[in-house]
Order: sequence, then structure tokens, then C-alpha cells
Amino acid sequence: MLNQKFAVVDLETTGNNKNKDSIIQLSIVIVQNLKIIDQYTTFLSDQTELTPFIKELTNIETSMLEDAPKFRDIAPRVASLLDGCIFTAHNVEFDFGFLQAAFKACGIDYQPSHLLDTVELSKIFLPRLERFQLNEIAQALGLELSNAHRADEDAKATADLLLHLLRKMISLDTETLKHLYHLSKPLKYNLSDVIFSIVAESGTGGVEDLERHGNFYIKRPKPNSKKMEAVTVRELYESYIAHSGRQYRTEQLHLANEIFEALEQKENLALEAYTGVGKTIAFLIATISFHSLYGRRVLISTSKKILQHQILIEDLAALEEAVGMPVPAVALKGRENYLNLDAFKLLLSIDDNNTEIIQLKMKLLVWLLETDTGDLSEIHLKGPERAYYRTASIQAGENARHFFFNRALSEAAEATFTVTNHYFLTDCIDHLPDIDTVIVDEAHQLKRSLEERMKTTFSYQTMKFFIGQIGTPSQERLLSNYISHNDGASIYLLEDILKHLNQNIDKMFGAIAAKNTSDLLHHVETGIRHASTFLGAVRGTRNYQIIYNHMHHYQKMLSSLGGAIRQDRYILEGNMNLQKIKVHVQQEDMESIRKRTGHIAATIMLSGTLEVNGGFDHLDYWYGDRPFRSLIIQKEDLFGGTKIFIPEDIPSYDVNDDDFVSAIVEYIAIYLSETDQKLMVLFSNFELLDKVYEYTEDVQTFEDFVILRQTRMTTSEKLLSQFNQLDKCVLLGTSSFNEGINMQTQGTKCLMLTKLPFPVPKKSDFRNFYKNDLPEAVFQFRQIAGRVQRRPEDRGLLLLFDKRILDKKYRNSFLKYFPTENIVQGDGESFKALLRDL
Repeated sequence: MLNQKFAVVDLETTGNNKNKDSIIQLSIVIVQNLKIIDQYTTFLSDQTELTPFIKELTNIETSMLEDAPKFRDIAPRVASLLDGCIFTAHNVEFDFGFLQAAFKACGIDYQPSHLLDTVELSKIFLPRLERFQLNEIAQALGLELSNAHRADEDAKATADLLLHLLRKMISLDTETLKHLYHLSKPLKYNLSDVIFSIVAESGTGGVEDLERHGNFYIKRPKPNSKKMEAVTVRELYESYIAHSGRQYRTEQLHLANEIFEALEQKENLALEAYTGVGKTIAFLIATISFHSLYGRRVLISTSKKILQHQILIEDLAALEEAVGMPVPAVALKGRENYLNLDAFKLLLSIDDNNTEIIQLKMKLLVWLLETDTGDLSEIHLKGPERAYYRTASIQAGENARHFFFNRALSEAAEATFTVTNHYFLTDCIDHLPDIDTVIVDEAHQLKRSLEERMKTTFSYQTMKFFIGQIGTPSQERLLSNYISHNDGASIYLLEDILKHLNQNIDKMFGAIAAKNTSDLLHHVETGIRHASTFLGAVRGTRNYQIIYNHMHHYQKMLSSLGGAIRQDRYILEGNMNLQKIKVHVQQEDMESIRKRTGHIAATIMLSGTLEVNGGFDHLDYWYGDRPFRSLIIQKEDLFGGTKIFIPEDIPSYDVNDDDFVSAIVEYIAIYLSETDQKLMVLFSNFELLDKVYEYTEDVQTFEDFVILRQTRMTTSEKLLSQFNQLDKCVLLGTSSFNEGINMQTQGTKCLMLTKLPFPVPKKSDFRNFYKNDLPEAVFQFRQIAGRVQRRPEDRGLLLLFDKRILDKKYRNSFLKYFPTENIVQGDGESFKALLRDL
């Protein structure tokens, strides 16, 4: 089959409806014997009127289509090109469906013998990827794709992707390929035929770097590194500068020395250092020097996966070169974040025709040949995948072996330092009792992460899904598997209990919606009794352990929920719609966190944004009564390239005031008219966002721009990807865009903010505002400002529709680091003048 021709097809169309919309560009790349041998591309003129969105997305203009053929003129040639080929596309259902409909309109019945989808292949054979848009895959693999959403370039990139995937499949060992072949048989497209041909026709990879676990392989661990020679902070910093070619910065060396001194003296330190000083390199130099001189290990916590990757891959490589030898360092999280091999074996043993479960099993098989850590975050499990895996973990039982977690602990015992993220910081402290020094990078985000970690969420959908996994006798799930090993005496009882448990979930969430606590507790207790009866009925029977573990976990969920309700440790989220109700249960408080971390001698809090309202008092949630030293390494003109404009000719913030909504739309229109550039506008709620969106539909200025509107159903990642691809667009988003995003624009970056990012108050007292709400708002505001000025040479504009920043006493907390002349207040004409000056 590998010797057959693959026809890699990509289409650009006027819309998504194959029965109404038309193909405007078609490209076919022919692949044979793992080589590209031909490509055919043409524009088509069946429909030449294009919407602004299609023009912007594809860079195709009407003039390009006017002299092009119609599809019926080229249909015979296209059919001849495709004849006998394996039809391949990125999201094959779309391209095949459109092309088949176009052929049908010309009287041609096109029925290829094989279909192949590179999206499906990528999800399985590129397990570390999080998103599967062609441009993102191309960027991750280094494939050429300079003009995405043009059929010729997309088809070529898809062909390159296909070749990459085929070569990777050929490199796999025979045992893994046989597993993949059997698993892939129920899939919609013809992947199983391709895998079969690889096993039958082609040589496959060896197992030299693999070790067997049961009937599958995993990658062998790397050997441990030798001990490091002693090196001072200054020696290491100067060596780093010499090897990296970076600029020598007195502030960076000063920062490294301050951190080293705190580690050496076991001193708590709260340290604000301006963005751009090089904090990561500074604390890594301090940590490595500290370990080399004293042999003691440090736990480093940061806020995001991308920062962990930067520390362990990019920055560490530069420092290893400076040291002249490997510096052993590992990432560590909570046990549940590592693949449970017993759970995976259980998943493999269960027959299931569900496409998502099949793809999950196949992805895990491939990933196990690649991963050094077994860290599940590497494979970005989506909602259903995460639920299936978590269910298998529960069914494997609490005594399951945690191979990868135990390996990570062993590696941490030999490492110079261990890196975790804020969410798992306390877990890591529990598992590394000999570590008594901690560095918290991006410390302004720690409290929020700890609060999230202390919370368990119960929802109608997750509880229904959990009971649904047991299934009925006719479904290929836990109950049918149990029945196959036992007689039918208790089956009717078990079915009846499951029916009552399903009804019980409806009653519990109905009581939550009605805010009837006594009824809720009654239904929780009833559910616990039903679960207990179920457990008693299956205990001791044949092959009962899996279904027993599953129900026992559900019983513990109910007990946890009931305890939280009685002790008033819960928050409700949602409305009368049962499927949207969530119950957030607080499992711990900050006092218990301080007790768990009481043996930590030194915690160094480090961030570009840490001091608020003249002090660091808000950090007492972590330090408690323990003393800590504070230090600020500042740069007065940190945001010297960013202007803040506050309109003075708009009404006060009021979502229900039409004049206020109109004023926002007018300022957006001014920006678009004056600059002809893309723009991001952030809202504190969907109500105002939706109203602004409705108003834009009546303003002519917006007709030439694509409006990207965030809804409760869209992800910020997808919108940001579209925003960065398009040249003329407006993104209307919420607080999910406040931090961690990279705006890609030409020239000056502009962001509009409708309101200062104060959180919804948890308490009404004034002290809580300055201790909790204000720090969080300041952190968010500086992160937003950082979106428009990432580097000192950048130029940015932040338009803020909130006059409080000028006349409230907390003004300086927000405007620190902004030169006075960069803060401008004025009317619409002043804004136009400012834009012209930029």
C-alpha cells in the first residue's frame, strides 16, 4: 500500500456548506514511495463574490477568480488525477465531502477505495501536540507553510506532514504497530490498512532504547549525571555571559547574589525585579551555585508549563554550557499527573468502539516510546480523554503502581534542583521532605493556584458520566464485563441500584438549584446507601475489583460532598439548568497549607509584580507570622514605550447605558479608521461584550474587518490563533486574555480595556480589598500592559475606559513604572492625534 499513490487534497471554499458554497481554489499533491512526485493547482470561478472574512482568511481576491475555469471544466482531469489514489486531506471529511458534491453536480460518481485523514493521524502519532490546525502542526514540525489557507501551500504542507507521519510509523517497533493495527480497525478512515502494509511490506524500528512492560514498550530512562564542581555565583554568571554572548547586567548579578544569600542564610525573601532584568537566569545561577557549594537541593515553582519548559530546556542548556557539564534537573508534580501504567493496561484490555477511547489508547502507545517522564501534561488530554483515563485510574485501584511518579521522585533525589508549578507546590513539598528551600517564580500567581488546588468541583455532567461508565448489560462497559464472569442472580439488583443512583443525581442537583440544603443532604445520604448496597452485592464475587473500585470512589465523592455541605465549605456556580450547576468544595484552607509547609526554612518569592500599595503585606497568606525581608529592583521607565489613554468624554461604566456602549464602539471605530490595524478589546463580562458586538454590526467602519467574538463556547486559544493570522480584525474577548498571550501585530500594539480588572469581591470589608482584591487587580493590569510592550523597543497603546485609575488613592499601585507623560486623558480628537503621532 505504501507504493500506491496518495492524493493529498486541499480546497478553499466560499463557506462550509457543500450543497450551497463553491470551491474557489483546489490543489492536489501526489505522493508515492515516500516522495512528492507532482502537484496540480487551480483557481475556480463558480462563485466570485467573496465575503471580507474569506478574503482576509485566504488572501484570495475576486480578480484572481474572474478568468479561472469553472469546476465542470476541470472535473474530468481532476477525476483522472485522483483515480486509484488514496484520498488524503487534513480534515478529510470536509475536503472529500465538498469535492464529491462538486463531482456529483457534474455527473461524476467519485468513490475512492481509501480515505486517510492527517488530523486523525496527527492526533495519534504526534501525541505531544495540543492543537491540530495545519499551520500549528507545520510550525511545530518545521514544515514550510508561509501562507496558510491557500490551497496550494496547504496541500504541500499536508503532503509534507503525511510523509513525516508515514516515516514515523515505519520507525516504530513491530509489537507497537501490531497493537495499533488491531486498535485502529473500528476507526472511520483507512488507517488500519496503512499500518498493516507497514508491518507486511516495510522494515520497522528496533527496541534498543525501549524496555518492555507487559505487552507494550516504554522508553528507557537516561543515565544519571556525575557530581558538579563547586562554582560561585560570580564565576558562573561571568562564564554564562562569555558562553551566551548576552549583555552583562549589574542588576541581574545583584539579583542572583541576593537569592543566593537568602538560600545560604535560610532567609525568607520577597523580591520584586522588573520585567526584562533576567530573573530566570538569576535564580538558576543562584540555585546551581548553592547546590555546588553546599550539596543542598532547591525546589523551584513557577506558574506555567511554558516557563517550566524554558527553565528545563532553554535556560538550563545555556547554563550547562557555562558549567561545562550536565546539570541534573527534573520536573515534579502530584502523583495523579503521571501515567498510571496499571490504568493503561486496564484501558488496553477493554474492547470499546468509541473513537475517542481508541485514539486515546493509540496515542498513549506511541507516547510511551517517546516520553522520559510519563507526565500526562505532555499529551494535553481533552475533556473526554481525561474522563476516560481518570475512570481507568480509579478502576485500577488506590494501590496501583505509579511507575513514572516513583521514577520522578528517584530522579528528584539526585537532581540539582526540582521544578514544579504553583498548583502542585504543596504536593511536591510533601513528597520531598529533605528539601527546605523554595524559590517561587511569578509569585503573584501563587495564591490563586493554591486556592484552585484546595478546591474540588462536583458537577451534574461529571457525576452522570461517572455512573454512566458502569453502563447496562447491553453496553460494553463495566457492568457487562462483570456479568460475563458471574451468574445472573444479582444482575437485576445491580441494575435497579444504578437506576436509583441516576435518579439520585437528578434529585441532588435539583435540590442545589432550589437551594434546599436539607433535601440535598438527604439525597446525598441516600446515594451513599445505594452505593454501599452495590458494593456489598459485588464484593467477593468473580472479577469484581474493577467495578468495586469504581463504585467505591463514587461513594467517597458523595461523602466528601456531604461533609462540605454540613460544614458550609462550598460555593455554588450556575443557574436553574441542572447541567450547568457546579459545586466547588473547599478541601483545605491557607492555615492548613502553612502547617504543611512549616518545615520550609526559606521561601523566596520572586516576581516582576509583587509590591502593592507600598508593601508586601498580602504575602502573609504564605509566610504567616514568619519574618521575611523585602527588596525591589526597579526600573522607573519599564513601560516607557507604552501610552495609556483614558477617554474623558464617555459616561461612567454602565453595561445598561446605551451611550456608554456607543462610546466604546466609537473609540474602536476611531482606532480602525486611523490605523487600519488589528485590535484586541477586553471586557470584564459577556453582557457588555455582546452589546458592543451587536452595535458594530450597524457601523460601516467594521465592514472591512473580521470581528472575532468570544462566546462561552469558544476557547481563547482558537481566537488568539485566528487573531494572529489575520491582518484586519477586531478581537472582542474576556479576562481569559489578560495574561500569557502573544499578540502578533505590525507596528504599535494596541489593546483596549473596558474596566480595571478587579475580581468579583469575595468579602465586603475594606481591609480585604487592599489585601486581596487590589493586589490581584494590579497583577492583572501589569500583565495586560506587558502584552503591548514585550520588549524595551516595543511601542504600545493601552486605552482604558475606567477613570478610577486617575482619581482613586490606589492610582500609584497601577501606574508605577509608567512615566507621567505617557498617561494621557482626552476626547476623541485627542485620541486621533495620539494615534497619528504613534
